[in-house]
Amino acid sequence: MKTILFLSLFPILMSATACGQVDPFEALAQRNAKTLYPAATMDSLLAAERGSSTAERVGLWARRFEEASESRYLFGLADGGYVSEGLIVSDFLHDCVSLTYRASELARSSSTTAALRMALGTRFAGAELDSIIDAEGRANYDRIEHLDFSLDMIRTGHWGRNITRELSGAALDGVGSSRYAADSFYFVPQARLLESDLREGDIAWLVLNPMHEGARKLRKEYGLVIGHIGIVIVEEGRPWLVHAASSALEGHYEGGRVVKVPLSDYLSRVDRFYGVMITRFD
Repeated sequence: MKTILFLSLFPILMSATACGQVDPFEALAQRNAKTLYPAATMDSLLAAERGSSTAERVGLWARRFEEASESRYLFGLADGGYVSEGLIVSDFLHDCVSLTYRASELARSSSTTAALRMALGTRFAGAELDSIIDAEGRANYDRIEHLDFSLDMIRTGHWGRNITRELSGAALDGVGSSRYAADSFYFVPQARLLESDLREGDIAWLVLNPMHEGARKLRKEYGLVIGHIGIVIVEEGRPWLVHAASSALEGHYEGGRVVKVPLSDYLSRVDRFYGVMITRFD
C-alpha cells in the first residue's frame, strides 16, 4: 500500500513516446544500472522481503551498504558525485543524503525498476518526468521540486513520519536559523535521548549545535538546522547509526565510507550536533 501511495504522487513513468524519441525513463534506467548487487539478485532480495515492514527493510538495506567493502564516501555535489553526475543510483559512492534516499527507496520497492520510480516520486515529488530527466538519462537536481533543506524533507513525510515530538525528551529548538524561526520544530537533545525510544529503520536527522562555531555559521548564513543524516539499526538492544562518514572517528572507524557507530557515542563525540529529529516508517 505504501508503494501505491507514493507512486500516486508521480505520473505514470512508462508512457509511450513519439516515434524516434528516447523514452526518458528507459534512458534513466540505463544510466543507473550499476547497483549494489547484480539486478537479478537485487530483484530477488526485494521480492523475498516484501513481507517485512518498511522500517525493517530500511534497516536491512542500511546494513548491506555498511557491509559493502567497495563503498566509499563522496559528497554528491563533488566531481563524480551522484548530484553532479545526475544519478539516482550511486550504490558505491555515498553521502549521507544519497544513503538515506537509496535505502528507503529500496525498502519500499518490489524491484530495481520500482525503486527508480520511487526515487522520482519522492526526490522530485510533483515534477513532470521530462522536466527531470534529459535524453541521456541524467536527473536534474536543480529542479525546484528537489528539496535542498533536510527540515523541508522531514516535513513532507516522504521519509517517514516525524515522531520527534512523541519521544520522551522532546524539546523545542529555541534558536532556529535564518530560514526557520525559533521554536518552530522539536528535537531531542543528546542528554535527553532515551535509547529505548528508537527502533530499527528509524531515520536520524542530526541537529546542528548553535554553541559550536561552525554549526552556528551554517544556521546563520545558510539557514540549515540539520547537518547530517543516518539510519538507525538496533544491535544488542542499542541503537547504532549507519551513515556515510567523510572523516574518521577515533576508536570507531577510519571514515571515507559507509560506517556504523553507537548513536549515543557519536553524539557525545561530535560536538557540532546537539540532538536529533527522528522520522519513522510506520
